[in-house]
Amino acid sequence: MPKRYTLKGSSLEAIRAKALQHYGPGARIVAAEKVTNPGIVGLFAANRFEATVEVSDKPAGQAAAEVPGAPAMTVKAAQHPRDPGSAHDLDGTAIAALLERADAEELHLHRARPSAGAAAAPVSTASPDFAGLLEQLGKELERTSAPTAPPPPALPPAVPPAPMVTLPPSSAAFAEVPELLAGDGDLVLLLGLGDDALDVALQMSQAAGGADVRTAGELTAFGHLHVDGRHSATAARAQAVLTGHTVVVAYGLGVAGDAPGQASRIALLAPDQVWVVADARMKAEDTAGWSGALRAGLAGESIAVHALAVIGAAQTGTPETVNELGLPVGWVDGRPAAAATLGKVH
Repeated sequence: MPKRYTLKGSSLEAIRAKALQHYGPGARIVAAEKVTNPGIVGLFAANRFEATVEVSDKPAGQAAAEVPGAPAMTVKAAQHPRDPGSAHDLDGTAIAALLERADAEELHLHRARPSAGAAAAPVSTASPDFAGLLEQLGKELERTSAPTAPPPPALPPAVPPAPMVTLPPSSAAFAEVPELLAGDGDLVLLLGLGDDALDVALQMSQAAGGADVRTAGELTAFGHLHVDGRHSATAARAQAVLTGHTVVVAYGLGVAGDAPGQASRIALLAPDQVWVVADARMKAEDTAGWSGALRAGLAGESIAVHALAVIGAAQTGTPETVNELGLPVGWVDGRPAAAATLGKVH
């Protein structure tokens, strides 16, 4: 009576060699399956093969004589477990085709199977769930690794620049004080001149009980990872979902004259919430100039500014001038704001 054994190897050729070494030329492969460890969105993925080898009790010479002109070891596949009505005589190419078919069916089953947490609430109301983040990260990695043709030469813009946004009047009353997003994987962007945004980001992280604080733009800081583009922003989101944190990015705009030109770079980060960091000690018209130009550029990229973080309010006699920026105040001098507008004595 034939005996069956299970062999594993990195390829079918490796399994054939192992079968020949252990069981002699009378062994034959009657079933094979490719097993894939998917890793994380393709990272660290690995394939291996498992095969069932049947060893006949007949002498090797008699087994070979039964099939005239057959090689010393024949490879056959038993009925496929996914298709009981089919049986195949397989060479290496046919086994590979059968494995591809099995992979396709398995992938279909995986896609059709609902996830256990489908009925649960999403990770964050403002950001995709972890599976979506990993899928997006995988696509970014594929685009990075795939060869691309050189970009065509730049052409002059066919449309005029986006018009300046109209800011609300200074007397506009905001109903609610904006709050920092706190969902796992949310990306909050703080835009400030110089390194103004970093101190605010650290203060917000401390008040929230811990956040993943990173830098971007013209600002770098020892001990903080730098976000530069959509790929690294997506990776930061995925890591924050795993650790249960919000990503707070301190974006350095450089000097006031450089701020409007940062809009396209900011848009690549696809933030869930955007704050402008304004120094109440600066002249109101200077702050309104660079922040208004920046908001106009961001409007052209479909990015909205949601709130204002104010620094230096306690060091000036006219902190209310920041109200002229037309943004609700959500943060003042290291703590959440008590009201969405500032008074003369705050």
